Formats: sequence, structure tokens, C-alpha cells
Amino acid sequence: MPRFFSKEREERERMAETLINLLPEVIQTTYFHLNPLNPNNTEDNYQELLRINLERLSYSVHSEISVQKEAMDLHGSLVKLKNKTERYDLVLDPQEVLIELKNLVELDEYSVHQMLSYLDHSDYRYGILINFAKANKKNVYRCSFKVYRKGEPMTITDMYGTVYHRFSYTKIHEFAGENYWDLVYPSLVTDSLEHVTARTEGD
Repeated sequence: MPRFFSKEREERERMAETLINLLPEVIQTTYFHLNPLNPNNTEDNYQELLRINLERLSYSVHSEISVQKEAMDLHGSLVKLKNKTERYDLVLDPQEVLIELKNLVELDEYSVHQMLSYLDHSDYRYGILINFAKANKKNVYRCSFKVYRKGEPMTITDMYGTVYHRFSYTKIHEFAGENYWDLVYPSLVTDSLEHVTARTEGD
């Protein structure tokens, strides 16, 4: 690799690492300021506030990026699927970062593979999967995220001799924040009412 490109790669990796180190505080602050106990909060609420908070830190952030879905046909030619698009929630181009947001009780493997598929079909090197836990009966209100770095290209060959191209990935960071319920709820509501049992006639 030419020295210029090597230096550029090192700088992009440094910028991505700086962002990742800031994310725990930024994401938890975003989550708590929107009050996760409010069941009306949705993924797009968290997405918009996170975008604003990252921009407050002087990051250039693009949101709601739509890309046309592509796939290889039977003959191995890349084709565009008519009227089929995928959407990237947030991207930071200088850091080569793609962010996928979820509003689930907890992250699942389906969400991981969705984001890795986005990375497979894009030039982004880092994928950050963030979950802002939604209202749940377990009373677990944590934000969390996982960071994956794209590695080397790989190929898979099936029983018919068809070759499929993917990338390998390494999970390089994982975070789970404090439980908002434990911090807030014990002192949030105080019951000072007297409980009176109604009496029926004849008692």
C-alpha cells in the first residue's frame, strides 16, 4: 500500500477510535434526556437527538441515507432491484462509520446481521449497532451498543459451485449503560394517599 494511503488509513482509524470512546456518554445522555420510561419514544426520536448531540461535538453526520438494493443474478452479474431500497440511519463519512439504531427490549442476532449486510454492500469500515431499550415489563432500561470492524473479503462456495462474496468482521467494542429504572424510579413516585376499603351496608 502506498505510504499516502497508509497514513490516511491510520488517520481514519484514529478518528473512528476517538468517536467510539466518546459514545458511551453520548448515547446514555441521549437516552436519559428523552426519558426512556415514556412509551411514546420511538427509534426516530432517539436517532434525531443522537444526530444533534454528535453534531454538537463537531461531527459531520448524515441521516436517513437511502441506497438502492443490489444483488448478483444467476450469471454473477450485479443487478439493481427495482423499487427496493435500504436505509442507513446515520453515517459519518470521515470516520468510515455506519450507525444502525434499534428500539427493542434487547438486541438480537437479526439486528446484527442486518447491519453487517449493510457493511457488506457499502464502503464503510465500522458498523455501530445501538439499542435504546423500549418500555418493557422487566423494568430494564439500558442503552447499549456493539462495534464491528470490517476485515478481509471472503468467499463461500455452495454445492452447485456458486461463489458468494462477503467480508469477515471483528467485534471490537461492546457497552451497556446504567439502568434508568434503578436510578429514577425509587424516588419518582411517592404514594401518600390513605387506602380505605369500602364498606357495604349491613357491616
